[in-house]
Amino acid sequence: MKARSTIAPESFKIGDKKGNLIEVAFFDDVKEIQEEDETLYEYSVYKITTIYRNDLEQAINDNLNDWLVLAKTRDYEAMANKVREVRDKLLAESDQHLLLDRIGLNIPSEITAGNLLSTIKTFFTNFNVLRLLFNISK
Repeated sequence: MKARSTIAPESFKIGDKKGNLIEVAFFDDVKEIQEEDETLYEYSVYKITTIYRNDLEQAINDNLNDWLVLAKTRDYEAMANKVREVRDKLLAESDQHLLLDRIGLNIPSEITAGNLLSTIKTFFTNFNVLRLLFNISK
């Protein structure tokens, strides 16, 4: 997530402890921006929840890059899961509407006896083609 502030961030910030868990925010790609008469800092924030331990700050300082990579990876995976959920929902919705198109069936907007017969004939012709393609027995 992108953020802006008038204060330059440190490499990371340890949040409040909740039970035995704690959230750590990592700050990366810090850019200084001049806007009118003030200096702003724009940066990426990656948050991770981990198990609290007394030496957590020292452990992060000793392996800062590894922690940052882990936070970025989890952020990427969470975003990818959200994108997949939206994609799957859209595909499910479109499948309801496109299934008839995929088998070559065009339902006319106005149904008459003549075009109904033509539509049914097209459906069965295309169904037979699909049956042969997918080796479906009668």
